[in-house]
Amino acid sequence: MKRIALILALTSTSAMAEITPLDVIESWRTTYAGMGATITYDEVTGELGGKEVQLNNVVSVEILNNETTTSRFAWVRLHRKADGSLLITFSPDGERVLVEKGLYGVDDTTTTTYDFSAMSLVATGYPSDIRYSYHAPQVVYREISGAEGAQTQTDLTLTDFSGKATSITNVTESGPRVADFGEFRFGLAEIVINEPSFTSTPAETRIVAHDVGMSYRVEFPLTPILSAPTALTDMPPRLGIEMTFSSGPLRGEQLEDQGIGVQKLTFGHQGGAVSLGAARNLLSFTFSSHGASMALENSSNGGPDFGLGFAEIGMEVSMPFRQSDEAVPFSASTALSGVGLDEATWANIDPENAMGQPTADVSFMVNGLIRLKVGVFGDTTELVNESPMFVPDLSLESLKVSVGDASIEGQGDVQFNAHRTDPDTGLPAAKGEVDFAIIGALGFLDRFGRLSGVDPMMILGAKGGLGMFASPTDAVDSFTSKIEFLTGGGIVVNGQAVH
Repeated sequence: MKRIALILALTSTSAMAEITPLDVIESWRTTYAGMGATITYDEVTGELGGKEVQLNNVVSVEILNNETTTSRFAWVRLHRKADGSLLITFSPDGERVLVEKGLYGVDDTTTTTYDFSAMSLVATGYPSDIRYSYHAPQVVYREISGAEGAQTQTDLTLTDFSGKATSITNVTESGPRVADFGEFRFGLAEIVINEPSFTSTPAETRIVAHDVGMSYRVEFPLTPILSAPTALTDMPPRLGIEMTFSSGPLRGEQLEDQGIGVQKLTFGHQGGAVSLGAARNLLSFTFSSHGASMALENSSNGGPDFGLGFAEIGMEVSMPFRQSDEAVPFSASTALSGVGLDEATWANIDPENAMGQPTADVSFMVNGLIRLKVGVFGDTTELVNESPMFVPDLSLESLKVSVGDASIEGQGDVQFNAHRTDPDTGLPAAKGEVDFAIIGALGFLDRFGRLSGVDPMMILGAKGGLGMFASPTDAVDSFTSKIEFLTGGGIVVNGQAVH
């Protein structure tokens, strides 16, 4: 009967009335309940079903494994405007405290304060279909984490903030379901991070990103509003989450006083995006960036200063996130194109331009089976000297590395035995082979050998190793090679045993 009554309430025209503060509050609590969390408040000023109400001491609590997150506003006001919409405002002293239970009873606390007082949040629609519109000239966050005396402080300022979100409760073939989704834009995002260093001066990182975007979507079955938070050890089985962050031009700078000089790291890109999704038992991650660069100046650890650029960067990962006794499929790929040193760095390495300042491309794609001994959201403290995952089957679908006219390509399959250890490597015993095609290696070594400071004997040794571990083909400056993993242990490269 309750299910029938709920379906009637969601689909009948009588539910299509102007929303009240109570409708919005119950929508928030319903959304949080889908993730095992609660929203509570101490007292109410005004009538929940009326035109204006103030909730005092509004608190949400989420518990995931050893982490408890408590968020709080001193007050939240909901005021019905003349057009029937609701204006929602927040006290300026928002706070979120994350407490992670650590080993030996020592907890790790992260405190975030935020100011939403300049934000205009307007709600319209119906009780089962509420639409939100966000606008703010500026939103400010501050996060402090770490032990007293060694704390990290992160300040985030979002300027020219706007967005739209929707919270819908509808009836599907599998029953009543909640979908919460939205898109947001920030004209400018500024991040300043101050963290402890070996000297008295904190290491400082500054990041400025223009035209920042965020979108999200969360779906889950309609569940009763909780009276107390549920301590989750995993994502609810039918919860689905998608999140994407993007940015236009981004520039960052990190300064660290290492006692013998200040090291400066700069980085950035012209644009890029990162997305994360989790549903059923599939975790997906993608990252892209174009026009990226990084540079290191005044390196005090003896390493060289350098500048490096990337035309394009791309990554994709798809894998399970729950513990399982059986191995399940996964895949991962990375592609870097147009990787090259900047002109100043290259001039120091090759002042006569003997190699022509080549750029490199790197890409690989693997897939196979993976078994998680502990879920991604699980507790790994019990795995002291043990890997939380095992890959019994791995396929190298493609591998390609090219620098100028030289390239190496490979593909193959390898299986691993969790119950047998290779005596030579100490790793799980492997069986399989990987084949490689090598083109232009001799020409590359000749050009590399013209660089000042390169030992000619090193070039001769590299050519000798190529002749030993690779076989020439009929084409000019072309070789093939095979790496074999033997069942009884050991590795053979092009017929030569290696240990």
